[in-house]
Amino acid sequence: MMFFLKITLVLLISALSLFARVQSADSSMSHPHRIAFIHALAQPTFIWATNWYLFDQYWADISINTLQNNFETGWVWDEDPFDVNQVGHPTQGALVYTAARSQGLSYWQSLAYPTLASLIWEVGMENESPSVNDMITTPSSGVAFGEIMHRMSVLTLGEERVKPVWRQMLSGVINPGGYGLNRILFGTSIHRNYLYEQTPVMAGISLGAGPGFEDDSPENKTPRRFARFNIVYGNPFSKHNKFKPFDNFMFIAVLNIGREDYVGEIYTSGMVFRIYQYEGKQHKATVGIFQNYDFMNNDDYKVSSSSIGPGMMHDFTLNSNLSLRTQLATSFIFMGSAGDTSDELPEDGMEVRDYHFGPGFSGKLITRINWAERGDFYLRLKRYFIYVMGDDEIEGFENINILNMGFQARILKSYSLGGEYGKVGRSVTYRGDSWRDTLQTGTIYRFYLHYHIADTLFKKS
Repeated sequence: MMFFLKITLVLLISALSLFARVQSADSSMSHPHRIAFIHALAQPTFIWATNWYLFDQYWADISINTLQNNFETGWVWDEDPFDVNQVGHPTQGALVYTAARSQGLSYWQSLAYPTLASLIWEVGMENESPSVNDMITTPSSGVAFGEIMHRMSVLTLGEERVKPVWRQMLSGVINPGGYGLNRILFGTSIHRNYLYEQTPVMAGISLGAGPGFEDDSPENKTPRRFARFNIVYGNPFSKHNKFKPFDNFMFIAVLNIGREDYVGEIYTSGMVFRIYQYEGKQHKATVGIFQNYDFMNNDDYKVSSSSIGPGMMHDFTLNSNLSLRTQLATSFIFMGSAGDTSDELPEDGMEVRDYHFGPGFSGKLITRINWAERGDFYLRLKRYFIYVMGDDEIEGFENINILNMGFQARILKSYSLGGEYGKVGRSVTYRGDSWRDTLQTGTIYRFYLHYHIADTLFKKS
C-alpha cells in the first residue's frame, strides 16, 4: 500500500509541475484521427495491463487461445455487477470519446472511437465471452457522459488566454481522458481545442441527509447522506443558427455517503438536434431530439438506460418574477436494465445477477416553477419500460415509475435550503401469465444545503 501511495504522490507532483509550466505550442495536431485511434487502442490495453500485472485479475489472463475462444463462443449477456456494467463501462466509453474530442474532433467525428475501444475490450482483453450489453452501453452512454465532461472542462478552463494552474488541474480531474492526459502529452497546444464560448449556466452543489424507507416498511428506515452536483448548460430557447449537439444539456450526479453503493444517481440529457422553435410574448418553446443516459442505484431500486428520442421544452412567463418551465419527452432505450435490490444470495452463497437487460421505452415530465431569486418548486415524473432479454427463465417486462418533488428557497445570495420527496414503484409483468407481480415500492426524503456555483467558478478570474 505504501508503494502505491508513493507512486501516486510522485505522479501528482509531476502532473502539477507540467500543468504549471507554460509550454510552447509545438505539439502537432495535424493528425487528430490518428491520435484518437491510438487512444482507442491504448485505453483498453492499459486497463487490461493494470488488472493483470498489478491486481492479478483472473479474467485478464488472455492469450491467442482466449481470443479464438471468444470468436467461437460468440456474444452473451454477462453477469457482472450492476454498477460495473452501468457506470464502469459508460465511464470507459466517455474516456475514449473525450480523448477524441480533445483533438478538435466534433461530436459526430468522435462517435466511432468508443465503439472501437469497446469492441477491442470485449473481444480481446478478457478471457470471458464478449458481452452484447456492454458493447451497446459503453459507446451509447459513454458519448452522452463524455460530451458533458468535455463541455464542463471547457467551462472550467475559462476564457483567459493563459489558463490558471488551478483551472487546468480541475479540468484534468473533470475530464481525465481528454484534457488531463492530453494536456500532459501535448502541452498548451491542446488549448486550441478547448475554445470557451459565452454560455448561460446554472450549476450547484448540495449536501444533505434524510430518512429512507426500503419497501415502505418503517422498520427498514435508514439514514441517507448524500452529495449532489447539478448543471443546466445553455439556453434551449436560443435562436442562434449554428446549433451543435449538447449546446443545451442537463446533468445531475448524486453520491451516497456511508453506503455500499456510493454512486446513487446519474441523469444526463442533451439536445442533439433542434427541430422547431417558437417565441411569443409570454411563451417560448423548443422541440428537439435528446440523447439520455440515466443510472439509479439506491439499494431500494436499480434502473439504468441509454436512450434517444423527441422532447419538448416550454417556458411560460406569468410576470416579471414568476415563470413556469415544462419538459416533456419520450425515448427509445437502446439498452436498459432494472431489477431486484434485495441483495440476497442464494443458498449456495454464489453471487447472481439480480437485474434484467433489454431495450424498451422511457418517458418523463419535468415541471419547475421559479420565483425570481427567491426559489423554486419542481416536480419530476419518469417511467422506464424495459423488455427482458437474455434470461432463459424469465420473459416479460420491467416497469419502473419514479416521482420526485421538492423545493429550494434562497437564504443568502449563493445559498439555498432545499427539501425533496421521492417515491419509486417497480413491477414486473411476466409473459404468459395473467398477473402483475408488484415487487417493490420505496420512499425517500432529502433535506439539504445548496451552494450556487454558476456565478463563481465559471466567471472570469
